[in-house]
Amino acid sequence: MPMPRSRDRRRVRLTVSTARTVRLPTTPDGPPLLPWPVAALGGGLLAGLAGSLLVAGVLLVAWLSAIAIPLSTVLGFAGGVWLLAHGGVLVVGTDQLTLVPLGLTLGFGALCVSAGRFAYQQGRLAHAGEVDGRRRRRLLWGSVGQVAAGYTLFAAVLAALVSGAAQLWRPALGALVVSACGSAIGAALAAGLRPWAAGPDWLRRGVRGTAAGALGLVAIAGATLALAVLLGEQRVAALEDPLVLDPGGVFVWSVLVLAYLPNLLAWVLAWLLGAGFTVGSGSLVSLSTTQLGMLPSLPVLGALPPVGAADPWMLAWLAAGVAVGVLAGVVAVRRGREETAGGLLAAALAGLGTGLVALAWAAASRGGLGSLRMAELGPRLLELLAIGVPLLLLSACAGGMGAWLVARRAAA
Repeated sequence: MPMPRSRDRRRVRLTVSTARTVRLPTTPDGPPLLPWPVAALGGGLLAGLAGSLLVAGVLLVAWLSAIAIPLSTVLGFAGGVWLLAHGGVLVVGTDQLTLVPLGLTLGFGALCVSAGRFAYQQGRLAHAGEVDGRRRRRLLWGSVGQVAAGYTLFAAVLAALVSGAAQLWRPALGALVVSACGSAIGAALAAGLRPWAAGPDWLRRGVRGTAAGALGLVAIAGATLALAVLLGEQRVAALEDPLVLDPGGVFVWSVLVLAYLPNLLAWVLAWLLGAGFTVGSGSLVSLSTTQLGMLPSLPVLGALPPVGAADPWMLAWLAAGVAVGVLAGVVAVRRGREETAGGLLAAALAGLGTGLVALAWAAASRGGLGSLRMAELGPRLLELLAIGVPLLLLSACAGGMGAWLVARRAAA
């Protein structure tokens, strides 16, 4: 027979305790693999050597189809290409090439980022325990300086061997800029620094808007270039068929196109912003007209628009630049603490920063593919400064004002 049971009136009590947040160190503990100067200077030298070996490897693939050429000539040409990516002059026969392959430059900069990160980590491991701000800054700038010194030394030695002492300063200066920028990014990441998160609120939002605008520039330039190649597919194929490339040639040609892809994107961007670009002296490719002369048989030039005056509706392409400016302004205004002057100032800073990014990108993409007529290629900088930068600035201000009005109305 079941018996009645009394209910236990004691209640279960749950308690919540707050856990303490533990911040993990950005650098692991333990002894360094190499002494700090060896890691920094050696890292710069190794980054330069690795980049030159990559270029030599690509050219050796092409050399397999023309093995009669002396190997020393191929290796010297590979060194010249590495120097060209740092602003040097590549001599091919009687012509001089000064058009920098920005794709290679960005790749070599990525190698310097790794070198700077490794150098800072080794310097940090050499100092046990916590370090103060002064010691951290010393490690940061010391790592950047030593990596840049090693990389620049490699460029100077290579330039002296390939081009002679007279052509030394240009690639050495370019190598200094590339290595300093790349190693600074790598060392800052290793140190856990976030420079874009410092400063007042309007400045941080302006930097964020500039980053969004820069990504927008890359997106519209890439989409426009893809559309131009698609529309000029027949002309591109007609210029590519006579080359009769074997598999090795196709590989080298693909690497060459990727190396100059950032240059082509900068030219397309100058065209979209109304400035236009030139493909030789006396030529002009812009939204209003296209004037061309004798051009080399490069397949990518088949994507150029037809010669003659363009239809007035082509000016509608300026809306792409306006859209990028609006994007930069909206991103700068949104998610900010200030709702009035600070937001509008951030939008103006984002528009100006995006315009300066476009101008610097265009300036780096200029150069020559020989002498005489082909000595001047690339965007028109004065026109870009007079048309493109104000266009991005004004559209960013308009976009920021619109976003601020919408946020104010929603808050009301």
